[in-house]
Amino acid sequence: MRQWISIIAAALLLSACEEGNKPESRGGYEILVGDTLITISAEAIEFAGLLTDGNHFNFHAYMLREYQVATIPRDDGTPYSGSLIQWKNTGWNTRRTFLFPPFVHDVTTESPELFYYMIGTYPEQFGYGWVDTYDPEADLSNAALRPWLHPADSTLTPDNPGTLEFDGGLGDMLEYRAMWVVE
Repeated sequence: MRQWISIIAAALLLSACEEGNKPESRGGYEILVGDTLITISAEAIEFAGLLTDGNHFNFHAYMLREYQVATIPRDDGTPYSGSLIQWKNTGWNTRRTFLFPPFVHDVTTESPELFYYMIGTYPEQFGYGWVDTYDPEADLSNAALRPWLHPADSTLTPDNPGTLEFDGGLGDMLEYRAMWVVE
């Protein structure tokens, strides 16, 4: 019986792959937000890169800023006191207790489609991770640095260091968003 099922499945696959009738691989991710369908293309995913191996979005640059926000002394709670390395290995449920708006979304989400959606939707939070927003020579392991300040030769408007949210120019993020299909 198994052999017959395998033969039938192979025949169906071959008939679907006849010339002119080849299945197309769409790649990317589709996300339904309300009644809007957003398709994040394979091209956009390649442009951003993986969480652990970014092309235009750098996890380490973003996490450095998240860590800096978490370690700010404040009146309503104790700031984070661990190291940057420890912060990167801390789960979201703990990290979020040290963060405040606009840092309300988890970059380490288990959902790849949600990761790609968030880094293109929330510039105030994830703007810090786009590689054109900080000096490429910056030491992303030094928590005392503010590496997201644009290099001197950048054509982008600089981030205002007096605010928590990213409010500088976002060339790479806008290019990434232009690769999305919104229906």
